[in-house]
This record gives sequence, C-alpha cells and structure tokens, in this order.
Amino acid sequence: MIGPRVTDEDLLEFGQVWKANHVRWQLIWGGFPRSPADSASLKEYRDWLETALRRLDEALPVCRKAGILVTVDLHTPPGGRDSSSACRMFQVREFQEAFIQIWEEIARRYKDSNVVWGYDLVNEPVEGAIPAGLLNWQELATETARRVRAIDDHHAIIIEPAPWGSPSSLDLLEPLDVPGVVYSVHMYIPHSFTHQGVYNNPMGIVYPGMIDGRWYDRETLKKALSPVVKFQRDFNVHIYIGEFSAIRWAPGNSAYQYLKDCIDIFEENGWDWAYHAFREWDGWSVEHGPDPQDRRRTPELTDRAKLLRSWYSKNVAPSFSATPETNPK
Repeated sequence: MIGPRVTDEDLLEFGQVWKANHVRWQLIWGGFPRSPADSASLKEYRDWLETALRRLDEALPVCRKAGILVTVDLHTPPGGRDSSSACRMFQVREFQEAFIQIWEEIARRYKDSNVVWGYDLVNEPVEGAIPAGLLNWQELATETARRVRAIDDHHAIIIEPAPWGSPSSLDLLEPLDVPGVVYSVHMYIPHSFTHQGVYNNPMGIVYPGMIDGRWYDRETLKKALSPVVKFQRDFNVHIYIGEFSAIRWAPGNSAYQYLKDCIDIFEENGWDWAYHAFREWDGWSVEHGPDPQDRRRTPELTDRAKLLRSWYSKNVAPSFSATPETNPK
C-alpha cells in the first residue's frame, strides 16, 4: 500500500529491488478518516479526484516498468465522512449517486489497462443511520459492481465489509451476485497493540502477550481471522488482505513477530495481501527503526523489511503484454 507522495523512483525501487508485484494505490484527499471531502461540494470533490487520477495515469507506465500491478483504492468517497466517521454517501442521495457514476467513469478510464489489477470500491465503509430511500452498503456495492462489470468485464472488483472492513464484519456481508468480485478485510487486531502511540493510545504493549485482558499469539490471531476462513470456505471466493500493519515502535521485536504471524496465516490460506504501508507515514514504515522521534530511514534493513522482502522475493512478476500501456481516456 502506498500514499499519494510516492515518487516514480520509489515505485521502481519497490518493484525492481524489493520485488513487490502489487500496490494498493490510495486515492486519498488529505487524510483518514478526516478529509477536506467532509465539507466539500461535489464539484470540489470531483476536481480533487480528477487531479488524483491524472497522477495515477502518469504512474501506470512506471508501474509497468517496475513490474507492479495496481489496485485503485477509493480511500476518500464523495461526501467524505461525518463526525462519527460514517460515510456521508449513506446520508445524502447526491453523494450516493455520484459514487456509482464515479466508478463507471473509473472503469471506462482503466478497462483497457493491464497494469490495473482491480477496483477497491471504498476503503473501510461505515454506514451509520441510513435515511429511507437510500441504499445500504450491501445494496450500493452490488449496484456499483454491476455497473462496473457492464463496462469492464475482467478487472477485479474489491469489496470490503461494513463497518471498517474488519474480519468480523464479513459475517454481515452476503456474496455479491456479480462475477469477479474479490473480498477484502483489514487486519489490525488487536488495535491497542498495532496502534499503540497513535491518537494518544497507551504504549509499551508487547506481542505475544496479554493485551486488553486476553492472551494474544498466533493462535489468537487465527481465531480473529476465522470469519474470513469461513467466508472463503462457504462461498469459494478470492480473499485479499488490503491492509495490515503494526506500529514500528512496538516494544522489542513485537512488530516483527506480529507481521510474521499474520503473513504466515495469510499464506496458509492462499490470500493475497498488501502491507500498510510503503513510503507513506513513517509510523508504519519498515524502513524506520523503533524510535518515534527518529524520522530517518535506517541505513541497515530492519527485521521487518527483511521479512517483507523475503516474501516479495517469492512473487511471480506480472505477465504484461508486449503492447505498450495505452493512455487512459
């Protein structure tokens, strides 16, 4: 997973040196969950989105050269979020209609690109109270996926469950009656460990160990991910872990051990995954050490970086056609 400040040089290094073969490209306006979109007009939102998509257009040939497939992630939906972090497109018809139209436009833009792997319809959807006459996430995702599939018959359509794309939220989602849908969750359990020191959360929490009154180790993580295993088994679907991470200043080798256990579980189940994040905010960076005050990359590879690179080295490079990437229309 990457942020909007990633450079062409970063992408080339990520693909050619790190041997990554995929990035989840955030279309994010300002931040998460708070964003300028929370109070922007639809015109202002569309102006921002067009600028963000042009940057993606410019990066696709670089990703091709780097051997990287791209997931287009609408991190900031039209309308943004309200003070409770519910997506405002579940409250305002104009934003809901725009969401569907925008995905039709994105599908037309990238339907002929073989560098794009898929479309992540919205990052961590949260519904809140839905007025009469508006669609809930199950309904909106289904309608949007059908519209996208009518335009683009081959790119993956990625659906995260509400609320927040958590593993347990899959219990609330029904498989969509649309071909080529991939189901995605984000793994930050237990949150008090992975996010320690973020938003004033207490620090010093060790993994494996007692966290929130419960022992957490690899077996506990497997139980937390059991709804995903069940969903995959029951419906024979493709699973994609769109985000997972542990803050770099977790005590000792806790972050490394957490990431190792997560990846082992993902791989045991045949899931695709994207680490959060490469050259975005340095709190999630595997290129930085454990000191929160040190914002510099370490001269030597961290154990976390070695772990990711050891897995990336097993990747199969994308089989791009000999035809150069066409400019999106």
